[in-house]
Amino acid sequence: MIPFRTKGKMNPKPALASGLLAMALLGGCPNPSRSQLREQPVQPATPALKTASAPLSSAPAPKQPVTEGRLIDSGLIIETFATRFGAKDLKQIPSEVIDVGIFRYVPYFSYETSRGELNIYGDPQHPAGVEIGIYAGKTSTKQELRNLMAGLLQQAADRELVHGLSLDEDKLERAGLTFEVTPPTATDGFGGWWISIYDAAAIDRARASDAEMKTIAVEAPEPKQDTPVETKKPPRKGKETGSSDRVYIQDYSREDGAYVRPPL
Repeated sequence: MIPFRTKGKMNPKPALASGLLAMALLGGCPNPSRSQLREQPVQPATPALKTASAPLSSAPAPKQPVTEGRLIDSGLIIETFATRFGAKDLKQIPSEVIDVGIFRYVPYFSYETSRGELNIYGDPQHPAGVEIGIYAGKTSTKQELRNLMAGLLQQAADRELVHGLSLDEDKLERAGLTFEVTPPTATDGFGGWWISIYDAAAIDRARASDAEMKTIAVEAPEPKQDTPVETKKPPRKGKETGSSDRVYIQDYSREDGAYVRPPL
Protein backbone atom coordinates (compact mmCIF):
# COMPACT_ATOMS: atom_id res chain seq x y z
CA MET A 1 0.00 0.00 0.00
CA ILE A 2 1.27 3.46 -0.86
CA PRO A 3 1.42 5.62 2.29
CA PHE A 4 -0.37 8.93 2.46
CA ARG A 5 1.48 12.18 1.79
CA THR A 6 2.38 13.88 5.04
CA LYS A 7 0.84 17.35 5.20
CA GLY A 8 3.36 19.00 7.50
CA LYS A 9 4.88 17.73 10.71
CA MET A 10 2.43 17.48 13.54
CA ASN A 11 2.58 15.90 16.95
CA PRO A 12 -0.08 13.13 17.02
CA LYS A 13 -0.94 13.60 20.67
CA PRO A 14 -1.77 17.33 20.40
CA ALA A 15 -3.67 16.63 17.19
CA LEU A 16 -5.81 14.01 18.89
CA ALA A 17 -6.26 16.26 21.88
CA SER A 18 -7.40 19.14 19.66
CA GLY A 19 -9.85 16.83 17.93
CA LEU A 20 -11.25 15.63 21.23
CA LEU A 21 -11.45 19.18 22.55
CA ALA A 22 -13.35 20.19 19.43
CA MET A 23 -16.06 17.73 20.42
CA ALA A 24 -16.63 19.25 23.89
CA LEU A 25 -20.24 20.18 24.50
CA LEU A 26 -21.08 23.84 25.04
CA GLY A 27 -23.88 25.66 26.80
CA GLY A 28 -25.88 24.94 29.92
CA CYS A 29 -29.27 25.07 31.52
CA PRO A 30 -31.01 28.46 31.78
CA ASN A 31 -31.75 29.84 35.25
CA PRO A 32 -35.38 30.46 36.21
CA SER A 33 -36.54 34.06 35.84
CA ARG A 34 -37.44 36.30 38.78
CA SER A 35 -41.10 36.16 37.81
CA GLN A 36 -41.05 32.39 38.06
CA LEU A 37 -39.55 32.60 41.58
CA ARG A 38 -42.14 35.17 42.75
CA GLU A 39 -43.57 34.25 46.15
CA GLN A 40 -47.05 32.70 45.90
CA PRO A 41 -49.95 33.94 48.08
CA VAL A 42 -50.45 32.11 51.34
CA GLN A 43 -54.14 31.69 50.58
CA PRO A 44 -54.61 28.59 48.37
CA ALA A 45 -55.86 29.40 44.93
CA THR A 46 -59.04 27.86 43.60
CA PRO A 47 -58.93 25.94 40.31
CA ALA A 48 -60.76 28.79 38.58
CA LEU A 49 -57.96 31.21 39.43
CA LYS A 50 -55.10 28.99 38.22
CA THR A 51 -53.17 30.23 35.21
CA ALA A 52 -50.64 28.49 33.00
CA SER A 53 -47.00 29.46 33.45
CA ALA A 54 -45.34 31.27 30.55
CA PRO A 55 -42.86 29.09 28.65
CA LEU A 56 -39.19 29.85 29.16
CA SER A 57 -38.64 30.12 25.43
CA SER A 58 -40.77 29.93 22.31
CA ALA A 59 -37.79 28.96 20.11
CA PRO A 60 -38.00 25.39 18.76
CA ALA A 61 -35.42 22.91 19.96
CA PRO A 62 -32.66 22.27 17.40
CA LYS A 63 -33.25 19.14 15.34
CA GLN A 64 -30.54 16.57 15.95
CA PRO A 65 -29.28 14.31 13.14
CA VAL A 66 -30.39 10.69 12.98
CA THR A 67 -26.78 9.73 13.74
CA GLU A 68 -27.44 10.81 17.33
CA GLY A 69 -27.70 7.68 19.45
CA ARG A 70 -26.75 5.38 16.57
CA LEU A 71 -23.12 6.37 16.05
CA ILE A 72 -20.81 6.60 19.03
CA ASP A 73 -19.73 10.16 19.90
CA SER A 74 -17.07 11.99 17.90
CA GLY A 75 -14.34 11.65 20.50
CA LEU A 76 -14.73 7.87 20.59
CA ILE A 77 -14.83 7.74 16.77
CA ILE A 78 -11.42 9.46 16.61
CA GLU A 79 -10.04 7.26 19.39
CA THR A 80 -11.29 4.05 17.72
CA PHE A 81 -9.87 5.06 14.35
CA ALA A 82 -6.51 5.89 15.93
CA THR A 83 -6.37 2.63 17.88
CA ARG A 84 -7.22 0.47 14.88
CA PHE A 85 -5.42 2.42 12.15
CA GLY A 86 -2.30 3.93 13.66
CA ALA A 87 -2.36 6.01 16.84
CA LYS A 88 1.38 6.77 16.65
CA ASP A 89 1.20 8.74 13.40
CA LEU A 90 -2.33 10.16 13.77
CA LYS A 91 -2.54 13.84 12.89
CA GLN A 92 -5.25 16.35 12.12
CA ILE A 93 -4.84 17.59 8.55
CA PRO A 94 -6.30 20.48 6.52
CA SER A 95 -9.83 19.63 5.40
CA GLU A 96 -10.03 20.38 1.68
CA VAL A 97 -13.26 22.02 0.52
CA ILE A 98 -15.32 19.47 -1.40
CA ASP A 99 -17.15 21.07 -4.32
CA VAL A 100 -19.18 18.11 -5.63
CA GLY A 101 -21.30 15.25 -4.32
CA ILE A 102 -23.25 14.75 -1.10
CA PHE A 103 -20.55 16.49 1.03
CA ARG A 104 -20.37 19.64 -1.12
CA TYR A 105 -19.65 22.66 1.12
CA VAL A 106 -20.16 20.65 4.30
CA PRO A 107 -17.41 21.58 6.80
CA TYR A 108 -15.58 18.69 8.41
CA PHE A 109 -12.65 17.67 10.57
CA SER A 110 -10.09 15.38 8.94
CA TYR A 111 -7.59 13.01 10.57
CA GLU A 112 -4.95 10.94 8.85
CA THR A 113 -2.56 8.08 9.53
CA SER A 114 -0.27 6.25 7.14
CA ARG A 115 -3.07 3.69 6.70
CA GLY A 116 -6.23 5.74 6.23
CA GLU A 117 -8.24 8.94 6.57
CA LEU A 118 -11.18 9.82 8.83
CA ASN A 119 -13.60 12.67 8.13
CA ILE A 120 -16.32 13.89 10.53
CA TYR A 121 -18.89 16.16 8.85
CA GLY A 122 -20.97 19.07 10.13
CA ASP A 123 -21.33 20.26 13.70
CA PRO A 124 -18.60 18.44 15.66
CA GLN A 125 -20.92 18.27 18.68
CA HIS A 126 -23.62 16.55 16.61
CA PRO A 127 -21.98 15.22 13.43
CA ALA A 128 -24.21 14.62 10.41
CA GLY A 129 -21.92 11.94 8.99
CA VAL A 130 -18.64 10.09 9.24
CA GLU A 131 -16.42 8.70 6.50
CA ILE A 132 -13.29 6.54 6.42
CA GLY A 133 -11.18 5.92 3.32
CA ILE A 134 -7.92 4.84 1.74
CA TYR A 135 -6.16 5.84 -1.47
CA ALA A 136 -4.48 2.46 -1.96
CA GLY A 137 -5.07 -0.89 -0.32
CA LYS A 138 -5.95 -4.55 -0.74
CA THR A 139 -9.38 -6.09 -0.33
CA SER A 140 -8.41 -7.17 3.19
CA THR A 141 -7.81 -3.51 4.12
CA LYS A 142 -11.25 -2.54 2.84
CA GLN A 143 -12.77 -5.36 4.87
CA GLU A 144 -10.94 -4.06 7.93
CA LEU A 145 -12.33 -0.58 7.32
CA ARG A 146 -15.85 -1.98 6.93
CA ASN A 147 -15.49 -3.81 10.24
CA LEU A 148 -14.16 -0.64 11.87
CA MET A 149 -17.13 1.36 10.60
CA ALA A 150 -19.57 -1.28 11.88
CA GLY A 151 -17.92 -1.00 15.30
CA LEU A 152 -18.85 2.70 15.46
CA LEU A 153 -22.56 1.85 15.44
CA GLN A 154 -24.66 1.19 18.53
CA GLN A 155 -27.56 -0.77 16.98
CA ALA A 156 -27.14 -4.39 15.90
CA ALA A 157 -29.35 -3.91 12.82
CA ASP A 158 -27.12 -1.05 11.62
CA ARG A 159 -23.98 -3.13 12.15
CA GLU A 160 -25.47 -6.04 10.24
CA LEU A 161 -26.31 -3.75 7.32
CA VAL A 162 -22.75 -2.39 7.17
CA HIS A 163 -21.31 -5.90 7.13
CA GLY A 164 -23.55 -6.59 4.13
CA LEU A 165 -22.23 -3.67 2.04
CA SER A 166 -20.43 -4.61 -1.17
CA LEU A 167 -16.77 -3.58 -1.15
CA ASP A 168 -16.98 -2.56 -4.81
CA GLU A 169 -19.79 0.03 -4.68
CA ASP A 170 -23.01 0.09 -2.69
CA LYS A 171 -25.63 2.31 -1.08
CA LEU A 172 -28.24 1.20 1.44
CA GLU A 173 -30.63 3.09 3.71
CA ARG A 174 -32.18 2.26 7.05
CA ALA A 175 -34.36 4.42 9.31
CA GLY A 176 -32.99 7.75 8.10
CA LEU A 177 -29.34 6.75 7.75
CA THR A 178 -27.47 6.14 4.50
CA PHE A 179 -24.65 3.57 4.37
CA GLU A 180 -22.45 3.94 1.30
CA VAL A 181 -19.31 2.55 -0.32
CA THR A 182 -17.78 4.92 -2.90
CA PRO A 183 -15.16 3.51 -5.31
CA PRO A 184 -12.11 5.41 -6.60
CA THR A 185 -13.77 5.75 -10.01
CA ALA A 186 -16.77 7.73 -8.67
CA THR A 187 -17.01 11.46 -9.41
CA ASP A 188 -16.77 12.28 -5.71
CA GLY A 189 -14.26 9.52 -4.94
CA PHE A 190 -11.24 11.52 -6.14
CA GLY A 191 -9.09 8.42 -6.44
CA GLY A 192 -9.94 7.06 -2.99
CA TRP A 193 -12.12 4.22 -1.68
CA TRP A 194 -14.58 5.45 0.97
CA ILE A 195 -17.13 3.97 3.33
CA SER A 196 -19.52 6.48 4.90
CA ILE A 197 -22.55 6.73 7.16
CA TYR A 198 -24.64 9.89 7.11
CA ASP A 199 -28.04 11.45 7.62
CA ALA A 200 -28.78 13.00 4.20
CA ALA A 201 -31.25 15.56 5.62
CA ALA A 202 -28.79 16.60 8.34
CA ILE A 203 -26.01 16.86 5.73
CA ASP A 204 -28.19 19.33 3.80
CA ARG A 205 -28.77 21.32 6.97
CA ALA A 206 -25.03 21.26 7.68
CA ARG A 207 -24.15 22.67 4.26
CA ALA A 208 -22.47 26.07 4.60
CA SER A 209 -23.85 29.10 2.77
CA ASP A 210 -21.71 31.19 0.43
CA ALA A 211 -21.39 33.81 3.18
CA GLU A 212 -20.30 31.20 5.74
CA MET A 213 -17.78 29.75 3.28
CA LYS A 214 -16.06 33.13 3.17
CA THR A 215 -15.70 32.94 6.95
CA ILE A 216 -14.59 29.36 7.53
CA ALA A 217 -12.69 28.51 4.31
CA VAL A 218 -9.21 29.86 3.60
CA GLU A 219 -6.61 29.38 0.90
CA ALA A 220 -4.71 26.14 1.30
CA PRO A 221 -1.08 26.40 2.43
CA GLU A 222 1.57 25.78 -0.21
CA PRO A 223 2.89 22.18 -0.19
CA LYS A 224 6.42 21.67 1.04
CA GLN A 225 9.04 21.37 -1.68
CA ASP A 226 10.51 18.19 -0.19
CA THR A 227 7.21 16.29 -0.56
CA PRO A 228 7.63 13.57 -3.22
CA VAL A 229 5.21 14.11 -6.11
CA GLU A 230 4.43 10.39 -6.44
CA THR A 231 2.99 10.19 -2.89
CA LYS A 232 0.63 13.15 -3.28
CA LYS A 233 -2.99 12.09 -2.96
CA PRO A 234 -5.64 13.55 -5.29
CA PRO A 235 -7.46 16.63 -3.97
CA ARG A 236 -10.96 15.93 -2.66
CA LYS A 237 -12.59 18.75 -4.60
CA GLY A 238 -13.89 19.57 -8.04
CA LYS A 239 -11.33 22.18 -9.03
CA GLU A 240 -12.29 24.58 -11.79
CA THR A 241 -9.74 26.28 -14.00
CA GLY A 242 -8.35 29.35 -12.27
CA SER A 243 -9.91 28.57 -8.89
CA SER A 244 -7.75 28.52 -5.78
CA ASP A 245 -7.42 25.59 -3.40
CA ARG A 246 -9.33 26.09 -0.17
CA VAL A 247 -9.43 24.34 3.19
CA TYR A 248 -11.68 24.74 6.22
CA ILE A 249 -10.20 26.36 9.30
CA GLN A 250 -9.50 23.69 11.93
CA ASP A 251 -11.27 25.44 14.80
CA TYR A 252 -14.63 26.35 13.30
CA SER A 253 -17.77 25.96 15.39
CA ARG A 254 -21.50 26.31 14.87
CA GLU A 255 -23.55 28.72 16.94
CA ASP A 256 -27.27 29.37 16.54
CA GLY A 257 -27.28 27.44 13.28
CA ALA A 258 -24.40 29.36 11.65
CA TYR A 259 -20.74 28.45 11.20
CA VAL A 260 -18.33 30.88 12.85
CA ARG A 261 -14.61 31.22 13.41
CA PRO A 262 -13.30 31.81 16.94
CA PRO A 263 -12.73 35.40 18.07
CA LEU A 264 -9.20 36.73 17.63
